Amino acid sequence: MNLATRLRPIAWALLFLPLYVTSQSASDSLVRWADLSFQTPFERAAFSGYANGQTKDATAVLLSMSASPAADQTRWNEQLTRCLNSLHASGNLSKKNDKKIKYIYQQVHNQFLTEYRAENRFHEIIHNGYYNCVTATALYALVFEKLAIPYSIQEKPTHVYLIAYPGRENILVESTSPASGFLSFDPAFKSNYVKVLKEQKIIGPAEATSQNTDELFNKYYFSDEDITLEQLLGIHYANDALFKQDRNDWVGAHEQIKKSYWFYPSPRSEFLLTRFAVQRLAEEKKPLSRATLIGQLARFEKAGISADMIKGEFSNLTLDVLLKNNEKDVYEKCYAEVIRQIDVPELKKEIAYIYFYENGRVYHNQGNHVRAKHFFGQALAQQPNNADLGGIFVNSLVQSFRNERNNRAVIDSLDRYQAKHPALRENSNFNSFLAFTCIRASGDAFHSGDAATGEKYQKRFEELHAADPSLNVVQQAVGYGYSEACVYYFKRGQKTKAKLALDKGLQFAPDDFQLKMRKQMIQGG
Repeated sequence: MNLATRLRPIAWALLFLPLYVTSQSASDSLVRWADLSFQTPFERAAFSGYANGQTKDATAVLLSMSASPAADQTRWNEQLTRCLNSLHASGNLSKKNDKKIKYIYQQVHNQFLTEYRAENRFHEIIHNGYYNCVTATALYALVFEKLAIPYSIQEKPTHVYLIAYPGRENILVESTSPASGFLSFDPAFKSNYVKVLKEQKIIGPAEATSQNTDELFNKYYFSDEDITLEQLLGIHYANDALFKQDRNDWVGAHEQIKKSYWFYPSPRSEFLLTRFAVQRLAEEKKPLSRATLIGQLARFEKAGISADMIKGEFSNLTLDVLLKNNEKDVYEKCYAEVIRQIDVPELKKEIAYIYFYENGRVYHNQGNHVRAKHFFGQALAQQPNNADLGGIFVNSLVQSFRNERNNRAVIDSLDRYQAKHPALRENSNFNSFLAFTCIRASGDAFHSGDAATGEKYQKRFEELHAADPSLNVVQQAVGYGYSEACVYYFKRGQKTKAKLALDKGLQFAPDDFQLKMRKQMIQGG
């Protein structure tokens, strides 16, 4: 079962969630700068200003979804300048705050906004006056900043709006309702609101006596979370991601929600990040892109993406790229990409095990045991006590040396493997092959006249056999090793040693023809 199938119930639940949720702190590591994909150099530059903390231009970010953002920025600057000049020339900016905000609201609405559209991007305000609560709120925020009017942006489950002079007059600027878009609260309204809360016992007696009506009203009426203009940029991108989702554009939705999260890491954007990435992965055909998504999803453990899910998706990738298509180079790049994205050491080890084991298995099945033993050895480093892996690794190890005639070199290699993978000491097949190679090396040494080396390897063979009498000993190899020792000693007149070598050899290989024949010859002689 793939991730998209496992998370489908969660994804359907998304449809019943409100558009926005209360922001909570979230780790920035879920989206990194390198994860962002920009449509234009203009957009990259706009984001870079926020990334390096130097040139933060909210307007540039808001206009980045336009097909011609640079031209739209010029048009916006011209329209904004005309608006500000008109506001200053009117003389209304010197009025009391409530009257001033009312005038600004009406003038901005008349100049910029023509029709509410649920699906909307900020640049449309410049072209045709279409707006929604997010884009219009951004519009008023930009105007207020130019006029040095303090404001806060408030977020509700399905809405955002502005408060001018927060904490003082708290003048609400409701951008999506032209008929009643400007609200100022008189003392009677505040008093009645607080009275209802007292009657409902939401405001307790102690709190009621310690704070006045204005303080209580501000606390409870404006209790929705304030967000910054920067976070509003995130909501703007989240909206665009949802619009793209409605068109089944999962790539576009995923790319936009990453930008949204980068500005505004909230539980909502985290959930959407997970949903869009999972759906995109389910439809992605390019192996390297799949690898990137798998690695990125590994960061979402708190959102329900488990290590087993990640391993499962990497195994699916392995099946398609390596096992079905035998694309080893592509698979290597995919593995490197997945590992690059993952921060959890244990998960890295488990992914590495799959990569090395499956490569080893492919080479093993293709008869390339030299390559197979390399990958199996790497896999064994990840899971040193894996008995099944140990067995197939030893098999490849033995097969890789089948054409090697230098037994001493083979022993040196086996010793290095054993030092690197101590679990091999308990592998009977490994010890059997080591014993086989030792007695062969012993015979080679005696044959070449090197008794010291011959005795050294003979002794090691006997120690291995004593440690595990059940070792599978190749009788012909034993016959060769001890026969060569016998010949060496016999030629030098050391008949007792020669007989002892034969007797010892017959203990390990009682049916070996060479040993029995030489014993008869010595006895007959």
